[in-house]
Amino acid sequence: MEKFFYAEALSDILDAKGYRHCVVSPRARIRPLFAAAVCAGRVRTLLNTPRKSRDKNPYKLAFELIDSLKPGDVPVTAWRELHEPGIMGELSATAMRTRGARGCLVDGYTRDVRKLMAMRFPVFARGASPIDTQGRSAVIDYDCPLLFGGIRVFPGQIVFADLNGIVVIPKEIEKEVIAEALGKIRLETRIRSALKSGKKIKRVWDKYGVM
Repeated sequence: MEKFFYAEALSDILDAKGYRHCVVSPRARIRPLFAAAVCAGRVRTLLNTPRKSRDKNPYKLAFELIDSLKPGDVPVTAWRELHEPGIMGELSATAMRTRGARGCLVDGYTRDVRKLMAMRFPVFARGASPIDTQGRSAVIDYDCPLLFGGIRVFPGQIVFADLNGIVVIPKEIEKEVIAEALGKIRLETRIRSALKSGKKIKRVWDKYGVM
């Protein structure tokens, strides 16, 4: 999916099917760390909450999730309520990539931005924060439903993220959405070729009904 798909095609197909709450709100400002970042795969969720903690291992649940990742998974992490610490960093990304994760989506902030960009590991976040989570927050659950950027996300769903946005596909319609989105992408390729050849845009619209 990462090579051929783009968020708009998936969003359009979901819209046409009446699924209008599958795209992360642009108002959430969850953006890729670098413009070419693209990731697609199965959602694995991680829920954080602000909490003062002196636990010897405050990362226990996060480690359990990361160590259980399978190739093609995409960790999706969020706060119960938005908080300042960075909940993603270069060492976590290294472990995720090693286990086959396609990227990481963060409804919150990330650390180690320069290192993550140098890795070219696709991370999407609201911004950067050097503040550590230790003593300030705790992971309270994983592989659970959570609210991410204004939409409800469930483990096992397919997520696609690129510079244009983040789209989550409900499991019950994922096969048809992917097939129809691929058809739309192929149609738009033909339309693009027609426009490049000099065809007038009105005539192209009349023929294909897509723009």
